Amino acid sequence: MQISTKKVVAAVVGLGLALSIFAGVGALSANAQSMTASQLVDLFISLGIISSDKAAAAKAAVSSQASVSFAKDLTVGSSGADVTALQNAIGVSPATGYFGSITKAAVVKYQASKGLPATGYVGPLTRAELNKGSSMTTGGTTNTGSTPVVNSGVEGTLTVEKASVSNTTVYEGETMRPVLGIKLEAKLSDINIQRVKLNLGANTSIYTKVFKTAYITDDSGRVLAQADLNSNTVVKDSGSYYLTLGGFSYNVPKDSTKYLWVKADLYSSIKAQSASGCDGTGDTCTITLAADGVRGVDGAGLDQYGPVSEFSQGVAISTSLVDSATLDASVNSANFKAADVVASLGSNNDELDKLPLLAFDLRANKADIKVTDLTFTLSDTADQATTTTAYLYDGSTLVMSESVTGSTITFDDIDNLIVAKDGTKTLSLKVDVRTATNVANSLSASLTNIIAENLQGTQVSDSGAPAGEVMTIRKVGPVFSLVGTPTMTRTTVSSNDTSGVATSTGSANFTVSVTAVGGDITFGSSASTTTLFGDSNGATTTATWLAVYKNGASNAALSANTAGGTNAIVSYSMPSSGVTIDGQSFTLAKNNTVQIPVTVQFTVAGSSANQYAVQINGFRWQAAGVGQASSVSMTNKTEWRTPSVSLP
Repeated sequence: MQISTKKVVAAVVGLGLALSIFAGVGALSANAQSMTASQLVDLFISLGIISSDKAAAAKAAVSSQASVSFAKDLTVGSSGADVTALQNAIGVSPATGYFGSITKAAVVKYQASKGLPATGYVGPLTRAELNKGSSMTTGGTTNTGSTPVVNSGVEGTLTVEKASVSNTTVYEGETMRPVLGIKLEAKLSDINIQRVKLNLGANTSIYTKVFKTAYITDDSGRVLAQADLNSNTVVKDSGSYYLTLGGFSYNVPKDSTKYLWVKADLYSSIKAQSASGCDGTGDTCTITLAADGVRGVDGAGLDQYGPVSEFSQGVAISTSLVDSATLDASVNSANFKAADVVASLGSNNDELDKLPLLAFDLRANKADIKVTDLTFTLSDTADQATTTTAYLYDGSTLVMSESVTGSTITFDDIDNLIVAKDGTKTLSLKVDVRTATNVANSLSASLTNIIAENLQGTQVSDSGAPAGEVMTIRKVGPVFSLVGTPTMTRTTVSSNDTSGVATSTGSANFTVSVTAVGGDITFGSSASTTTLFGDSNGATTTATWLAVYKNGASNAALSANTAGGTNAIVSYSMPSSGVTIDGQSFTLAKNNTVQIPVTVQFTVAGSSANQYAVQINGFRWQAAGVGQASSVSMTNKTEWRTPSVSLP
């Protein structure tokens, strides 16, 4: 035979009283008198007074006796202990702690039984009904308004003005969207706001076809009042329909400004505009605060009203955000930089696994968007290497891999790639390189097609075609990088002469790190005929190797910017260790790295100052099987450029 929880509780209480009566129980009785019901249950379970098969029911029964007070608003999507308490209070079983459609239906039923607006939203009115007779709180901030006005005997004044609504387009199915802002200012006395009266216009469609629920909230989002819009809450007067939201208490302290917001829920499905007025998507609907529509009570207990004249806010009604969702694609700010790449990190010396080609962003506008297909096009200028497999990554997580077909990569039927509403997801494309040769192969990738849909399965439009930078691939070659940040300094050579012309010298300094990959690499000294920067004896007569930037724009080769009678100087020393020196050249062995300090000087003459910087665009080198070659992936890349200085 089953025992009810009420009987268990009764038994617990009865036994507790019994223990307190019998003096023979002694110390046990004294302890029992100070125990809570929950502690008594634990005691009786340990003593075998409550059998193990009834223990759970006894604990639950005692636990359920604690009263709770609902201190914050709850709605669809809320979760936690407050929701669990709500579900227990209105008979939702099981009490999952999540406010979903079942809980909303139960709230509607409860509100109707109590004569409250049956909105399914647990606001101040519903919480007040739930809290009757409660003695404990569930946590959170109370939401019953603000400190009431103290009757000071001083009359106050109330100024009511329009406040701006940040977004004047609302979408079908949205909830709690601001449609009118109210600025309140109290003078001479606190003012306790108790009512807001709205003019909805002369057409019933505004509340039968477009808006279904209205709210008054404060700046923190607390709901002060709410009402379903129907023939019971909306009243016609002199050809217009009015809604009065009252029954709340909101204090505006003396000499302060506060804001209230009229918010609304829209019907989930709104037909397109069919007539004049506010009756569907494509219309602009007007919400008006009636003259004297705000009523408050001052410190003398007198009613104060505002505004003197009504004011309105128009909001455009649009189709669902989901239906108007779009997807934007763009290059990520941390996209992979152009580089000279040596294919030596695969299973063979001519292979490279997962070469990064493109980092890009997908941004979802207005709704969550599911990406199902992505197509990339490869640009392979020299066709000296083969790309076999492509990989799509979400951060460090592999989304999927696909074979490369010619110059096309297609990731189709992608699983669970969802970009959150108004959020951005960064993805990257990488490829396996095979059969690289001694001939430079330029490889890049661009995103050329996207197929995406909203979560209802309708395809959305997209924009943008992000393209990656060019990677130069060989199976043998040097890999260059900078150590630290390049510097640029100015040295004055002469003051203004009689013609007003001054002369000064700019000195740029770089520290270049070089690693030989796939084989030994040979470089010429600054005194050789095949220098690191290509031209003989460091003359650098072309911008292939070194260029000057003037006022932020390329200003041709170094030598072209040097004043007459002076020469540009490019100097660097052969490393003293880590290389093999042979006359005017030095060889860096495979897999070894050295650092080479480089100094560039040039002289400028002129009567006015300009901003000058030096840019490294490329290097010259040679290797067995390759011969003389150049690496120019750093051309025009700002990381290979000094800061600017003023010359002359």
